[in-house]
Amino acid sequence: MKRTISLMITPVLICIAAGIQGQDNLTGEQIAQRVHDANKSASGLVVKGTLTMKNMASGASDSRSAVLITVRQNGQNRALIRFTSSSYSGTTMLTIERESKENLQYLYLPSVGSPRQIEGSDREKNFVDTDFSNEDLGGSRIADYRYNRLPDRNIAGNDCWVIERMPKSSSSKYSKHVVVIDKATLIPLNVQFYARSGRLVKTMKAAQIKRIGSVNLPMYLEVTDIENRRQSSLNVADAREKKVNAGYFNRNRMNVKWAEQ
Repeated sequence: MKRTISLMITPVLICIAAGIQGQDNLTGEQIAQRVHDANKSASGLVVKGTLTMKNMASGASDSRSAVLITVRQNGQNRALIRFTSSSYSGTTMLTIERESKENLQYLYLPSVGSPRQIEGSDREKNFVDTDFSNEDLGGSRIADYRYNRLPDRNIAGNDCWVIERMPKSSSSKYSKHVVVIDKATLIPLNVQFYARSGRLVKTMKAAQIKRIGSVNLPMYLEVTDIENRRQSSLNVADAREKKVNAGYFNRNRMNVKWAEQ
């Protein structure tokens, strides 16, 4: 009888082990692709919050309100971010993802009156006096990097993947990024940016993850420029999944006021 039970249990254990091993066999690039495809809303996502920039040396800080609108159309992501207060009010960036080409990014400044395209060479530059780069806000693609998978980690009780991505462009100011990803929510919890010299020069952290409709969303984001001793943090005050006007995601309408403002 014991042998019979053993013969019944053994195949089950083998199947379970095979399932676990299959999950563990994901490559760094496959993990990155999963993260990229997750937490995107087909109807639309509207996020409102306050972005605060702080000089860590002097203690001086500046805040401005921001609205972010995203949507997934035909398998590709589109995003708009706009400042709605301070001297930067009306400043807007549009990101349009493309499958086989570089993502398009445009910046609209009310003082200029027309949008300009952000070139690939400017992707790592900071977005309008913040510590978020244009790349951080959607300028990069999976194909822009080479990947390694590092040992998994447990962060505050959360099982996490850890991947290392190396920019393919020789002109990148970074040698690599180390990304810690929560397996349950597919949210990157921590990103470390290393200079060509090997020094850690920048970090990005996400926290207070909540379920908003069909997506997981961090309600707090923080970027720290270690070299320049600056920090930018986004505190989300309101987030909701709702149908958004697809017409907003047009470079020729970046000056149009949104109902969501």
